[in-house]
Amino acid sequence: MLLVLTIAAAGIVWAQTPSGAGAPQQAYLLRAFDAWFLPLPTAVTMLEVPLPTVRAQAVRVMASNPDTRRRRLLGAYEVDRNPVVRLQVMLAAGRLGPEGLELALRGFEDSTALVRQGAVWAACHGGEEAWRPIAERLAKEGDTAVLETLLGNIWRLDGAPWIDGAARFADHSDARLRRAAAFSLSRTGEPSARPAQRLLAADSEPVIRATALRGFARGVLVERDVEVLLSALEDEDWRVRAAACQVLAAQDGLKVPPQASRAVAGDFSAPQPHLAVAAIAAAGNYAEVGSTEELLALVNGSDQWLAARALAALAGRDAHKAARGIAETWAKSPEVWRRRAAAQVAAAVGSEIEEGAAADEVPGVRLAWLESLGEEQALVRRERLEKVVAEDADPAVSAQAVSLLRAADAAPDVDEFLGLYSSWADDVMPDARAEALIAAMAASEGDDEFESILKMGLADSDPAVRAMVVNGARGLGREARLPAREPRHGGRWYEDLLQWVEQPRWLDVVTDRGTFRISLDLRTAPITAREIWELAEDGFYDDLGFHRVVPNFVIQGGDPRGDGWGGPGFVIPDEPSLVPFDSWRVGIATSGPETGGCQLFVTLLPADHLTGHYTNLGEVTDGRKVLTEIRVGDRIRTIRTVTGAEPPPLNPQGDGAEKAGPVRP
Repeated sequence: MLLVLTIAAAGIVWAQTPSGAGAPQQAYLLRAFDAWFLPLPTAVTMLEVPLPTVRAQAVRVMASNPDTRRRRLLGAYEVDRNPVVRLQVMLAAGRLGPEGLELALRGFEDSTALVRQGAVWAACHGGEEAWRPIAERLAKEGDTAVLETLLGNIWRLDGAPWIDGAARFADHSDARLRRAAAFSLSRTGEPSARPAQRLLAADSEPVIRATALRGFARGVLVERDVEVLLSALEDEDWRVRAAACQVLAAQDGLKVPPQASRAVAGDFSAPQPHLAVAAIAAAGNYAEVGSTEELLALVNGSDQWLAARALAALAGRDAHKAARGIAETWAKSPEVWRRRAAAQVAAAVGSEIEEGAAADEVPGVRLAWLESLGEEQALVRRERLEKVVAEDADPAVSAQAVSLLRAADAAPDVDEFLGLYSSWADDVMPDARAEALIAAMAASEGDDEFESILKMGLADSDPAVRAMVVNGARGLGREARLPAREPRHGGRWYEDLLQWVEQPRWLDVVTDRGTFRISLDLRTAPITAREIWELAEDGFYDDLGFHRVVPNFVIQGGDPRGDGWGGPGFVIPDEPSLVPFDSWRVGIATSGPETGGCQLFVTLLPADHLTGHYTNLGEVTDGRKVLTEIRVGDRIRTIRTVTGAEPPPLNPQGDGAEKAGPVRP
C-alpha cells in the first residue's frame, strides 16, 4: 500500500544515521517518551540537533502527550528541512484537535506528499472550520495517498457538509479511493449518503462492499436500501454476507422475505465462524430468520461461541420460554462460559437468573450481566447497582456499575463518589478509582470543585488513574494536562533499546486454531514492541484467551482476567503514528490515551478511525486465515519470540498459515 511504502521510505532516516550517532539523545528521548514529558528547554535545544532522527523523535514525544502550550514550538519544527520531522508535527497537530488546525493547514502546501498526508489527517481533526480548506484540497490534490488519507478521515468533520465531497469518489477508478470514501460514508446514516452507499455496496471489490454496508446499520432504510441489503445476504464473499447480517442485527422492522431468511439461516452453519455468529445475531432480531429448533441445535452444539450467541438470539425473539429454561440451567453450570452467557441474557429473561448473575463468584460473570444493561434497564435497577458499587469486591465490577449509574443519570452525589474513591485506595486495578473521580467531576458544581477533584486525580499514585482522569476531564469538555511520570525503566534499558531494534523481530502467536506471525514495527513502536516481547518471553501470554471478536472489525486477547479489564500491572505509553490500521494490523487496546497494557488486537478490515490514536505495533504476515477462525474463548497457548530477517517457517505444522498477499482492494 502506498502510504505504508511512503512512510517506510521516510524511515530510511534511521538507517542512514551513522552507528552510535546521536545515541545518547535518542535514548534520552525514548525515556522522555516513557515519562510522558519533554522539558521545554530540551525541546527547544533539540531544534538545533543536526540529526533528523533526533529532531523527529523530539516531536514524537510532544505528539504523544499533546499540550496546546507547545503550539508555537511545534511551529518552529514545522519548517524543518526534513520531511519526517514535518510529518511528526502534523501528527502532533491532529492530536491537538481544533487547537492544531492552523499548524495542519500550513502543511497543505508542503512539497512532500508524505507531509501533506499528515496535514490532511490532522485537519480532519480540526472541527467544522476545517471544512472549507479541506474541500479545496480535495478538489486539487493529485497524490493518491494524500487523497486516500483525507477520504478515510473526512467523516470526523461532524456538522460540515462533507458527505457530497466523499460521495464523488464512489465511482472513482482507483479502488483505494473508493474504499476510503466507503469508510467515511459508513460512519453516517444521513439520507444524502445513501446513493453513494448503495453504489459502493455493489462495488467489484468485496472489502469495499463490506465496508459500505456498515452505513446501512445507521439511520432509516428506504426500499432501495433494503433491496441492496437483501442482495448482499447472498453475496459470494462471506465478509459481505457477515456485514449484511450485522445490519439486520442493528435495524428493526425490516421485511425479510423467505429467500433472504433462508440465506441467513443457512449461514448458521457457515465454515467461517465470524459469519455464523453474525447470522445468528440477525436471527435474534427477526423471528422469521431460522427456527427455534435450529437455534436450540446450536445452543446444544459443541461450539461455545455459537452456543452463547444462539442463546442470546433466542432471548431476543419470540422464544423467551426456551431461552429462560436454558439460562436457568446454565446459570448453575460449573462452566464459567455458560454462566457468563446466561448473565448476558438475564435481564431479558428472568429476575432470578439476574440475581444469580449479580452474585456469581466470578467477576467476569457479574460484568457480563452489567455490560448487557442499557440506560433504561440501569435506571430501574438503581438500588441494585448502588449495592454493587458499595459492596462488590472487584474494582472492575464496581467501575462498570458506576458508569451505568452515570449514563442513566442516576448517580450518587459528589461526596459519595469521593468516599468511594477513598475506599478503593488500595485497589490494584485503577479503573474503579478513576471512574469514581470522573463521576465526581461530572457531578461537580462550579470550577473550584471540579479543579479540586481533578487535582486529587492527578496526585494519584497510579499513572493509569492519572491518565484516565485527564481523559475523563477532556471528555467533559474541560482543559486538563497529563503530568509527567517516572519512566518504567532505568536509563540503560533505553540505551539497549537502540541496539535491540536493529534486528528484525517477530512474534509467533500459537493459538487453539493455529499459529499466526506478527512482524513488529520497531521503528514506530520501539518501546511497545520490547515491552510486549519481554512479556512474551516471560510466558505472560501462555494460556490467556481471546475475549473479544467482532466480525469484520477486530479480534482481541491477551487479558489475564479474560474479560477485557485486565492488564500487566503497568502502563505502556502510546506510540501513535500515521501508519494506517489496514487489514491485519496489530494494535494495543486501551481505555483511552496513555492507558495501554498487554491486550493485543488485530484488525480484520481497514479501520481508519484507529490511525494516529492507537499504537500500531506491527502486521500479521503469516497465518492470516487463523485469525478468521478464532472464536471468543479460544486460547493463546504461547507467544514465541523470533529474531532475524528470515524467520523459520511457522510451527507447528498444519497451523493454517498462509503467506501474505495484497490486503487492499
